[in-house]
Amino acid sequence: MIENPVADETLDEELYEHFRFEATKGQMPLRVDKFLMNLVENATRNKIQQAAESGNIIVNDVAVKSNYKVKAFDVVRIMLSHPPFENLILPEDIPLDIV
Repeated sequence: MIENPVADETLDEELYEHFRFEATKGQMPLRVDKFLMNLVENATRNKIQQAAESGNIIVNDVAVKSNYKVKAFDVVRIMLSHPPFENLILPEDIPLDIV
């Protein structure tokens, strides 16, 4: 059964791409939750499955369930309702009095 394309969904809020992966030429069929668990740091299979149930895992512009099998050249994206956080640490010039 084909899922609804993301572009055709009416979304109340904008979704932001947090992760994007392209399966390589030699990619053997692998469930999308296992595929992402290997690539996303600190992601649990449960969190990935919840994201899939919410329609936030997109493969080739189609929302998929966690049992979707990723194949060679599939483009897998994780979309969330908030913009990605930038962990940019900038140095500050703070005067220090060391005694």
